Amino acid sequence: MYSPVRESSVAKDGGTLSRPTMAVVIHDLEQARGALAAAAELGCAIELRSAPGAAAYAGVGYLKALGAAAGHELSIDCGDDPGIALAALRAGCRRLSFSGDAGTAQRLGEMAEQVGAVLVHETAARGALELAPEDDAATIVRAQLQREVGHKNKT
Repeated sequence: MYSPVRESSVAKDGGTLSRPTMAVVIHDLEQARGALAAAAELGCAIELRSAPGAAAYAGVGYLKALGAAAGHELSIDCGDDPGIALAALRAGCRRLSFSGDAGTAQRLGEMAEQVGAVLVHETAARGALELAPEDDAATIVRAQLQREVGHKNKT
């Protein structure tokens, strides 16, 4: 079963953050830090995701290091390449998405489970805020979270 956040996230004031309000597709460390800072400022948890198919062009090692540098594990998009998903598991990545065929996804998911990882079979990051490489993550994430939090408080 897919769980977007396994570890608890801690707000700046020391309190525990809520379950993720949204997933954010980031491209670099500056965006990751900006998105996380905006979420912490508003007391919200977010899921950080790599861009679609990013493991194929950026490399699993880079994406794992990016998450480590940000202090927040990245959900790595492996596209439809099972070899990349296996490489990500070997590298110790614990949250993966895979867009290949369902049978392969099921087998990869079983392998992921054996090492304590989660693999989601999806063709797109459903409901994710997809930043462009040049976007100011802090500003965009803050605005989106304020809209979502405000909407939830009105209901």
